[in-house]
Amino acid sequence: MYKNTSPIRFPKDFMWGGATAANQVEGAWNEGGKGMTIEDCLAFRDVGYKDFTKQFAFSSADLEEALRADESANYPKRRGIDFYHRYKEDIALFGEMGFKTYRMSISWARIYTHPWDETPNAEGLAFYHDVFAECKKHGIIPLVTLSHYDPPLDIVRRYRGWYGREVVDLFVKYARTCFEEFKDEVTYWLTFNEVDAMLRHPVTSGGLIEDQFTDVPFEQAVYQAMHHQMVASALAVKIGHEINPDNFIGCMLTKLEFYPYSCRPEDFLAAQRRTRSVYRYADIQAFGEYPLFLLKEMERKGIQIHMESQDARILKEGTVDFVSFSYYMTSCMAGNPEGLEMAPGNTVNGVKNPYLPSSE
Repeated sequence: MYKNTSPIRFPKDFMWGGATAANQVEGAWNEGGKGMTIEDCLAFRDVGYKDFTKQFAFSSADLEEALRADESANYPKRRGIDFYHRYKEDIALFGEMGFKTYRMSISWARIYTHPWDETPNAEGLAFYHDVFAECKKHGIIPLVTLSHYDPPLDIVRRYRGWYGREVVDLFVKYARTCFEEFKDEVTYWLTFNEVDAMLRHPVTSGGLIEDQFTDVPFEQAVYQAMHHQMVASALAVKIGHEINPDNFIGCMLTKLEFYPYSCRPEDFLAAQRRTRSVYRYADIQAFGEYPLFLLKEMERKGIQIHMESQDARILKEGTVDFVSFSYYMTSCMAGNPEGLEMAPGNTVNGVKNPYLPSSE
């Protein structure tokens, strides 16, 4: 039997690096012409890892409290790690670590103070030009996400987040501005971070606040918002390719692995359904159409989303160049999890795998 004894190595052009999001690191939430985002309104909550989903609970009352808060209030995303003022030393550290690529995001509200403004914010554009210049200085290739859990507060208050179809055109204007402004500095792009996450935390992914939907079932509103993001992504991809044919534009999803808890068919079915809940929207972005299982799921749930006559064509014409993901964890799924030990994580809760050790 042949045995390969040669060492396994990364190829020389492997893009080793790290990642941040604008809402995590920038701070300077009210500087440089930046508008507010929903992340600026999420107060610190001391929740344990078993109850991590509580950090996503958000109401209109929470929003009003955030708008009244003074500078001493603990809204962590307003401060981040002060990347806005310290980006040069931070990127220098990335260079020391040997980064070949840096996945980062642009804050929509820093490019357009208000999403309906006719002209972009010059200070915001200048900031990102400076960031890309620092990356180049250290030999780091930027991989830029257009939307990473950072919807502008304006679209939340005026359109109920991505539920409003008007947001599609506003996002496309923002995407076009980025593609045109940074075409000489960035060729690797992502449209939406973890596009499947709307189903887990619609506030940060889409700016949807549940108590604002008294006229439509909230689950249907979430699916409608997801559709609008799919259309916006496809339009952005097409525009990005037209502006610069060298642009390599991808989608991004949460990578979670679900194993059946046992060989029982119902456990296999539970694992399949949970896996599909993660992959379905990447399927749309990669293949340009809704997978049949998603259409059937919406039918069973009685969910009817509105699609414009041109949407099917838009989805087909705006497929992505690649699929990317953030890998988190594995867990098991059971058709009947009652009485089984659960394994909480920072993304989903599942049944603990009895064959794998795990940490908190």
